[in-house]
Amino acid sequence: MTPELLSLAKFLVSSRAEFALSEMNQYLSRRYEEKDLYETLKPHFFDLELFCDTRYNCRKLINRQLPADEQVIHELEEMLKAPWLPLYIEKLIDSYIERSCGKDWHTGETARILRENIVKQKEEYWRGSSKYPKLRVITYLLYHFPVYFCQFQYLLLDLLKGGLLTTKMSIVDVGSGPGTITLSTIDFLHKLLSVYSKKGIDIKLNIKIDSIEKVQENIDCYKELTSLYLSKHQHENASIIVNKPVNSPLEKAQPVVGADLIIFSNVLAEMSSPHAERARAVEKLSSGSLNPTVLLVEPADLVNSKALRITQQALMNRGFTVYSPCTFLWGAVCTGGDCWSFREEGNIRVPDFMRKIAGNEEAYRYLNTDMKFTYAILRKDGAVKQKYRAKGKFARLSTLKKHLKKRINVAVSVMSGNLGDEKTFVFKICDGTTSVPCYAVIPAYHKNDNNKALLEANYGSIVEIFGALVRENEEFSSYNLLINRNTIVEPVK
Repeated sequence: MTPELLSLAKFLVSSRAEFALSEMNQYLSRRYEEKDLYETLKPHFFDLELFCDTRYNCRKLINRQLPADEQVIHELEEMLKAPWLPLYIEKLIDSYIERSCGKDWHTGETARILRENIVKQKEEYWRGSSKYPKLRVITYLLYHFPVYFCQFQYLLLDLLKGGLLTTKMSIVDVGSGPGTITLSTIDFLHKLLSVYSKKGIDIKLNIKIDSIEKVQENIDCYKELTSLYLSKHQHENASIIVNKPVNSPLEKAQPVVGADLIIFSNVLAEMSSPHAERARAVEKLSSGSLNPTVLLVEPADLVNSKALRITQQALMNRGFTVYSPCTFLWGAVCTGGDCWSFREEGNIRVPDFMRKIAGNEEAYRYLNTDMKFTYAILRKDGAVKQKYRAKGKFARLSTLKKHLKKRINVAVSVMSGNLGDEKTFVFKICDGTTSVPCYAVIPAYHKNDNNKALLEANYGSIVEIFGALVRENEEFSSYNLLINRNTIVEPVK
């Protein structure tokens, strides 16, 4: 790009509310086609705060919260009820695997090697190891990509509900792998824009996505999948730029300047460093941004889930605030040292390429469909999702030992789905005052209108419980709050 073009674009943005790209030719030393001007300026739209439509009409984009009224949220929730990979992304992955492993990759010796590597990768991943086999990109695409892609959109929906998504955003995908989070984000924004169009809401988006990744094979895959997707699926109301990934381990990467959303998805668990070092790496990367939203996501298994809460605590010691899912109802902050808490969002539809590699014998070993994940949304400005604070009429969970075999009132966050079965419903609960695991237990025959709010509570939501019987579970070093037909559970909105 010539300095003349960029300088003129800056002038027009600052002096006019709207202009056509063709008008630039009035001031230039040579004439350009509108298409050429558009393609040349496009990488600079974000910094120029400029949005240009497909007819090459441009306007300054005012940054504001994305609308999240009840109808918009309802439409998105309906879309996410039956999660599945968009067909074009499924075809992109299928084509990538075919080019990498051959047309008959799902049969014979190639399939055997891929299945063997899927099992190896799972074993290494759950141990928190980063020693992937040589086929790590392919096996990741076959096994992990679909679930991670789908479940991330629930977190984006949470950010939308909380007013944390805006019309102009710089997003950083840390430990990006082959592009799971980047592609999921773009697809979610396209879904959102389709809802806005349906509702007659005029919204233009200006999005810049950067990424950090240490493995070159992942970078090559990332560049191919994202570029192919964007070349075929540009939305007329969105200017989305995906920059070339930075090739670096996250702990050595330089601070990101001016980021609005920084995502660490399934990457901190791969670090062999202590939790304090993980927190330091997150803090360093976010230190170049004024007030970013930092999103940490890890698997739901015991080791990695508990590890995330310890890292979360280390970040709180460094000045971060937990926006969600945790709410510290008494203003005290728990240590997070023995907290196994994860969110469940059901199952995804099995994509064709996963079904191919699963085959017929022991197919369950190669099918990954259930969305269970641990996460933390962090801020630097003290913002929290839930501002509710418990008062004197409730007992703190840290005092349960004093109330054994007594009925008490508590205010708690619901931090799990049903961990029991159809005969006994069990929910992990927390108020931020204790590191001892606590559970609310409802025998099915006690379920009624008085207490059904607990069964209907979303992950991280708050309920007030009146008349729960305190019991100690010595076998598991935990406390149970027994809820019967006379116990009242009220949701806090």
